[in-house]
Amino acid sequence: MSNGAGGPDVIEDKWPRFFAHWSASTLGFFLRSLPPGAYSMDQPESAALLFAAVVSIVGGGINSNLPAKPRELLKSVGLGFALDVATLLAKITPLPP
Repeated sequence: MSNGAGGPDVIEDKWPRFFAHWSASTLGFFLRSLPPGAYSMDQPESAALLFAAVVSIVGGGINSNLPAKPRELLKSVGLGFALDVATLLAKITPLPP
């Protein structure tokens, strides 16, 4: 099926699109535990950031078929926040209670 311009009507999955949605999902995941100040790698928040980055691969994979526009990236932030809540309810978070 074509879109009239001669090209296929298929959104191609590209790595930059995946990384854009993955970083937005990581930001959304990390919003709950984001401290107001800066921190170093030996503090527990850095473990939370690494955990957020690993779990947000799911969010990047789910939303990688969407274009990297502000509206779709905001959806990825929301999906990252929802993943954070899901891991919190499943009690698999690295942050102390």
